[in-house]
Amino acid sequence: MTPGYRGLFVALSTAVAMGIGVLPARAQRGRGDQPSKQPQLPPKWKGDAVVKGKVVDETGKPVAGAKVTFVFVDINSGFFVTTKKNGEFEAEDLKPGEWRMQVDAPNFVVIRQTLAVAAKNAPAVVVVKRDNSPELLTKAEGLFKAGKDAEARAEYLTVLAAHPELTAINRAIAFTYGREKNHPEALKYLDLALAANPNDATLLQLAAASAMEVSDYPRAMAYLGRIDEAALADPDLMVNAAMNLLNRRRSADAATVLTRVIARFPAAGDAYFYRGYASMQAGKPAEAKADLEQYLKLSAPDAPLAAQAKEMLSRIQ
Repeated sequence: MTPGYRGLFVALSTAVAMGIGVLPARAQRGRGDQPSKQPQLPPKWKGDAVVKGKVVDETGKPVAGAKVTFVFVDINSGFFVTTKKNGEFEAEDLKPGEWRMQVDAPNFVVIRQTLAVAAKNAPAVVVVKRDNSPELLTKAEGLFKAGKDAEARAEYLTVLAAHPELTAINRAIAFTYGREKNHPEALKYLDLALAANPNDATLLQLAAASAMEVSDYPRAMAYLGRIDEAALADPDLMVNAAMNLLNRRRSADAATVLTRVIARFPAAGDAYFYRGYASMQAGKPAEAKADLEQYLKLSAPDAPLAAQAKEMLSRIQ
């Protein structure tokens, strides 16, 4: 098991409870606005076509108050209408062409589809599914805590399919793959999570760890290079990454990381020890000596690495 994945967990229920089904419309028709003093040109999506339809649930029951958004693809703008008590809606004044339609209703999965609007259009029936994502996430979190990674991942993927906007789920999916040592898949979902949170130091460190597991060291160093050490509260994350490199005898890469740590945390004794260890590993005893001596100056006599530092210095001297 990669050390970085052990015990990590992301609670997503709150995010889902706050975010599900809340997607802003791109534009509103604007009926009921105060009349402008200046003549207004008609919107570029406006035409003579009409689209009527009905929104129902999986049992055929009408869904009232659903927001049906229409966006004209050519200009990426449009308007929305709201369903009546019987679930019906009517969108007027559409220009023929390609439109995107999105249906949002509380407690239902968001529906998105493309419409080819013509001069005359058959009535549309939109079936929306009840959204059980909060329950699925609660179940997934329980499975994850129990170490049932494949089962947890299945639940996370179901939620992500219904709510691709909940990008934090990619992090949880990556963790399940990481704990299974399936690092190529872990990297895939870590990259997706990083697309939404490019400066997340923990994600970057985990991505570097997975890249090391597949022996892609340039990729690992690229992830570590993106970490802003100035924003770190302590040196542990970067020191752990350097230790991972040392365990793979990547002494030069480890030294690069540790030099960054020391510049940010000049009193971090362990960073000097491991940089000295990297120098010894690389056959550079003179460089190792200075770092090991600095480690002993900064550390208590009974520090965990003190005896090893003294032993290495005895071999140099």
